[in-house]
Amino acid sequence: MKEHFWCPIEKRCLPNSIRCNFIQECLDGYDEIGCELKTCTDGFQCQNGQCVDQTQRCDSKLDCFDKSDEMNCDNFPCPNGYRNCKSGQCIPEHFWCDYFDDCLDKSDELNCTTMRTNQCNGKSQFRCDNGQCIGNEYRCLHTSDSRHGCADGSNLFNCSNWICQQNDQIKCGGSYCIDSHLKCNQKLDCPVLSDWADEQFCPFFCSKTKQCPCIDTTINCSDQDLTTIPDGIEDQILRMILKGNRIGQNLTLDMFNRLTRMHMIDLTDNDISFIPPGLFRKLWKLRVLHLRKNNIEQIEPYTFTGLPNLGTLTLNGNKIFLIREYAFSGLSSLKTLDLSNQRITSLHKNTFAGLRSLKNLDLSGNQLTELDDGAFSGLLNVISIDLFGNSINRVGSKTFLGLNSLKQITFDEFRFCCLVRHVETCHPPPNEFSSCEDLMSNTILRICIWVLGSVALIGNLFVISWRWKFKTVNRVHSFLIINLALGDFLMGIYLLIIACVDAYYRGIYFIVDASWRQSSLCHFAGFLSTLSSEFSVFALLVITIDRLITITFPFRIYKMRMKDAKLIIAILWLVSILLSGLPLLRFRYFDNFYGRSGVCLALHITNERPNGWEYSVFIFLVLNLISFTLICGSYLWMFIAARNTQMAARSAENHVQNRMARRMMFIVMTDFWCWMPIITLGIVSLFGVQIPSQVFAWIAVFVLPLNAAVNPTLYTLSGLTFNMKKGTNQPSPQSVIRMSIRQNNGSFKGKTSYL
Repeated sequence: MKEHFWCPIEKRCLPNSIRCNFIQECLDGYDEIGCELKTCTDGFQCQNGQCVDQTQRCDSKLDCFDKSDEMNCDNFPCPNGYRNCKSGQCIPEHFWCDYFDDCLDKSDELNCTTMRTNQCNGKSQFRCDNGQCIGNEYRCLHTSDSRHGCADGSNLFNCSNWICQQNDQIKCGGSYCIDSHLKCNQKLDCPVLSDWADEQFCPFFCSKTKQCPCIDTTINCSDQDLTTIPDGIEDQILRMILKGNRIGQNLTLDMFNRLTRMHMIDLTDNDISFIPPGLFRKLWKLRVLHLRKNNIEQIEPYTFTGLPNLGTLTLNGNKIFLIREYAFSGLSSLKTLDLSNQRITSLHKNTFAGLRSLKNLDLSGNQLTELDDGAFSGLLNVISIDLFGNSINRVGSKTFLGLNSLKQITFDEFRFCCLVRHVETCHPPPNEFSSCEDLMSNTILRICIWVLGSVALIGNLFVISWRWKFKTVNRVHSFLIINLALGDFLMGIYLLIIACVDAYYRGIYFIVDASWRQSSLCHFAGFLSTLSSEFSVFALLVITIDRLITITFPFRIYKMRMKDAKLIIAILWLVSILLSGLPLLRFRYFDNFYGRSGVCLALHITNERPNGWEYSVFIFLVLNLISFTLICGSYLWMFIAARNTQMAARSAENHVQNRMARRMMFIVMTDFWCWMPIITLGIVSLFGVQIPSQVFAWIAVFVLPLNAAVNPTLYTLSGLTFNMKKGTNQPSPQSVIRMSIRQNNGSFKGKTSYL
């Protein structure tokens, strides 16, 4: 209290620097009582004891605080060139009748009518409201010499839209211009209701530390190697920038006590490793506090007590790994809290207790692995939470309970969005195959994957058993059909794996989504789907070519033997296994190739470009498109050959031919509906077309396994009517075609066989 004195009436403390300054600061003048009065030797002594220069006596200017230098001036002798006012003060002779009141009694402007012409040059002068004439250059311009303008100030009226005539003049907001000499003169020359543009962003020294320049109300002591706060900071300074110093090496509990006026303090990069609780307890006006890029490792309870008005606290870029309960207690007005890029591994109950006004919380770039129930308790008004860049693997079911104002939240994985379904915006967007609850997003998909999987499994298993048990005349063709069924059988296994996973994790799938997609079972399922799909494509192509050769050229080309068929099938299995198994190898290029979606498919039907997308395009677009084209062309050739036979006109065989045409059309159409949607979507996605995410799940369930479910009917079951019916002599469509072609060539021999 030695630096202050007490005013007893109003009961307040004032600085000693204003005591005995000849001005009554206390209401009862207590600050001017008991002051030692010094006798003036060369000047004039005012009645209050103040000394002023003798030339300031009776000069019509109040220099004594008690105005006594302008009292008793009657008959005061004026020097040459000066004239006495009626009250005795002296003013320069040329100030007389110049429209400006220089005498205290205004007697210098009385009886001046005969001395004023009141006629102005309209081209070069501006006429004031009082009749005074001034130069046009002073229209809407305030200068350091008030006599350049109108005495009544009318040259500064109606200037809101005035454009300053010189580049160095400053425009006051909605008012007149001021001369450049008045810029940053520590005096407000713009009108009070303006923006005070003349004193904004003015550098000056406001403390005893000359390395800290000040602009407006901000002192900037950045990168000055300071270890303590500068002394003698002026009262008007409200913002302090101290980044890039070494304040943390000399941090004391009372270091900030004298900065009670501060609204903003920036302590970025100051080698601070620990914040003593209560360090900022005196800064009750503080609005913004930056503690970025320091070495803080933990925050103790009640660290920020005494900051009831703090609105922004940034701690990003520290090394914080532990935040105690009630660490932020007392920050009742805090709106923004930045805790990004730390080493925080967990958040416990009451970590954010007391932050009832918090709107934005940034926890991105930490090492969070779990979020306990109650971790965000007390954040009743929080709007945005950023948790991106963490490795969260466990979240309590009640972690976000009570955050009714939350509008936006960001995770690394969509699955956690399922815990905050009331939030308007949650990042990242959902996986195209799954909803929050289940792997299959709706009932239709859930039912159909079981149906198609069962049909593919049972149907192809029946084909394998039946063809193996009942030997046909065409053993080569039957061998090809058995291998086709075996490939389609794998698709049934894949579908049932996905169906079982969906059923097993129903209601909680979003919790295990990441671990499932990275699991060996998911990769195995993806391997099965690709192996089945590609082997079926290759097998259908071989079967189609074999039919084409057998039916269209029965004698001209050497028929496929069993030895040839086994070699071809072995090669097809080997190629298919290599194509589908290569992504399972730990090559960086593939990067979880089969685990990019919940159904473990590697189809490239999005406009994204993940690692390995070229490989997917090659398999599912290039190879399948070539195979589809060859199969369609072959069946078209067979159909044309059948129509050109001489036996086509016979009614009985015409009926069989129609049945054959329908079967061929059905084969081609199933291939079309299985491959063309995937091929088309893949092609348009390569051109950047945005495909709705809902399309992908339907393609995966209905389109890809279509052939696996239909092939048993097309290639085996539909032919049972020819072989199993008793008493029928009706030939098969293939027999009709071969007989027709042979008779056309005059070489019908041998008997036909049924497929």
